[in-house]
Amino acid sequence: MKSFLLFSLSFILLSTHSFAGDVYAVYNIKGIGEKITESKMYFKNGDMRTEVALNISGKEMTSTTLNLKSNPGVSIVYNSFSKTYTEVKHDKNSSKSDNISVSVIGDEKVGAYNCKHIRMKLDTTSWDMWVTKDLPFIDYPFDKNDEAANKKIVALLKSKSADGVPVKIAFLKPGTTTQSMTIELVKYESKNLDSSLFQIPAGYSKSSASMDPEKIKNMSPEEKKEFIMKMMEEQRPK
Repeated sequence: MKSFLLFSLSFILLSTHSFAGDVYAVYNIKGIGEKITESKMYFKNGDMRTEVALNISGKEMTSTTLNLKSNPGVSIVYNSFSKTYTEVKHDKNSSKSDNISVSVIGDEKVGAYNCKHIRMKLDTTSWDMWVTKDLPFIDYPFDKNDEAANKKIVALLKSKSADGVPVKIAFLKPGTTTQSMTIELVKYESKNLDSSLFQIPAGYSKSSASMDPEKIKNMSPEEKKEFIMKMMEEQRPK
């Protein structure tokens, strides 16, 4: 459940102006378990790598996702247990982009950063986000699995001068302003990164259960069940 939630949220970050240098960032995630979950992020020449430490069936593993400039519209997700990777195609025609709204609450300080506090809503889901322009901008999709939603949100944020690097994100309980989960920046460094970080490791094979949103939409209930069972089997620790 934890890995599915993290993958679906895509950390809800922004797509802003490109920053030419390499960037290493760390976010702490609270509210999806008793312990703090750490997400490490690497950016180089338009490529992005995300690592999230997970505990699955009592075994520690790191979930790694690549988004490569050379392979647009696709996220590559590693499974370190099975030594496989899954290609997840982005949804280019999602209808949820029609239901997104952004409002600016005001200027606030979060830690050492001067931030703009904004509130975003999608249907019954709401979250607050604090973004700063104190840090160099990076290319990071708001929702890397939904291109239509990404473009809509980027346009909304820029129109309100609310683009920037996310410092904190707080997901709210439905109908309240009570925070249920938070994602907070704890490290942001400009440093040289090895190109091998953005390559599929040797010895990994492609999973036969690649995810294509358009194909999944058209599956029968039986086909969807079979697909889910196949994905679960491949994710099972060996």
